[in-house]
Amino acid sequence: MPGKPAARYTAFEHAIRGEINMENNQFCEAILNSISEGVMTLDRDWRIASWNRAAEHITGFHREEVLGKECMTIFRAALCREHCPVDKALSCGHPYHDVEIAIHNKRNELIHLMVNAAPLYDSNGQIIGGLETFRDVSQNYWMREELKAQYGYANIVGRSEPMKIVYDILESLLGTDTTVLIQGESGTGKELIARALHFYGPRKDRPFVAINCSALPEGVLETELFGHVKGAFTGAIRNHAGKFELANGGTLFLDEIGEISPAIQVKLLRVLEEREFQRIGDNRNIKVDVRLITATNKDLYRKVLDSSFRDDLYYRLSVFPVNLPPLRERKEDIRLLIGYFIRKFNKQMGKSIQGIADQVLEILEAYPWPGNVRELANAIEHSFVHCKGVLIHHSDLPQNIASAPPVTVSRGAQRAQGKLDLVERELIVKELERAHWKKALAARRLGMSRATLWRKMDKYGIAK
Repeated sequence: MPGKPAARYTAFEHAIRGEINMENNQFCEAILNSISEGVMTLDRDWRIASWNRAAEHITGFHREEVLGKECMTIFRAALCREHCPVDKALSCGHPYHDVEIAIHNKRNELIHLMVNAAPLYDSNGQIIGGLETFRDVSQNYWMREELKAQYGYANIVGRSEPMKIVYDILESLLGTDTTVLIQGESGTGKELIARALHFYGPRKDRPFVAINCSALPEGVLETELFGHVKGAFTGAIRNHAGKFELANGGTLFLDEIGEISPAIQVKLLRVLEEREFQRIGDNRNIKVDVRLITATNKDLYRKVLDSSFRDDLYYRLSVFPVNLPPLRERKEDIRLLIGYFIRKFNKQMGKSIQGIADQVLEILEAYPWPGNVRELANAIEHSFVHCKGVLIHHSDLPQNIASAPPVTVSRGAQRAQGKLDLVERELIVKELERAHWKKALAARRLGMSRATLWRKMDKYGIAK
């Protein structure tokens, strides 16, 4: 029968209709009980006709407790009424795969199942019921939730205007598989953004593999990315899978992408264009399917202009650029970040620190934070170690921050700053006009984030 599964599940058909003899019944049970996944069959009235040993183990319900009962009384899942996988399979007439559901087991514990469903046909091609298989994925679910808690958007803290722009960009990327280039100074949270994009994307159940391209010499980086075969070079005593292979099906995060050599740029471009590569010392092509997220603390477009980075690779990587503002450009977020880190370190260290003294807040808000959010986190952690009370005081701060002189501006410096402002305004207007007022392009050419450009346009009263 065209469009229908070849197998007619004849034994199941007899079981559902109650026509099976003892010999066939034992044969059917033996098949079901040899399967590691839970299996149940349903008749047209949604009553359970068979229930294997794995289903008993997963749910805690014995076969005698469920046979003849409506499945929704056993599964008690939120989607039973409107989004039942078996119902969808019966409605569309073909299998329905990999639906994750949450149910309560016999002990009333919440467990997570990955479900597959298919219609069952009789010998005349008529639907007589449904088949559902399921496996317990609770461990994967809670691991994923823990990773989301650690790397999710909730850990990206800030309410400033520059961060609102970042949130808008991230919101548009949710659930996509787009190649992303994250730009920002060291310590602004580029890897945090990369992990959040992965764990909220379609590859969330697949590997997330990260590598810092600036931390390794060219030869070592090449073998770490693409792998090598035994005997490829002195010391290659066994085959070695590279990061692309390890990340297959998932996400590969390349930090400090601006530091890679021209030779590796060529290899990386080939992977992006052809979705394949070769291990070092091998002539066989390896197919790969990865989402690539890259990050840099350099102005990558300037490196393209000075010919130190390939323009074709740049445009491949920057399909969707995300520019992270430095902490000094969003100082209104410092108070929020302090609160976040106090809660984090209270939990980690078992302390009950309530906050910081007013004088400390003034110091932290005046400090320029060259190391950005990472430096602020380290400063709060340092203060936690020294703090003996419920408030962080001046004496608890790292010495370089506690002794930093307040920023003062002389009249001469103010006049010089005014002249610089005029020059900067003219430069911004010129670049905006050259870019036909496309702010993303103008910001890239000016070497600043789009948020910074918006703020400077507002400061100087620049409008089209």
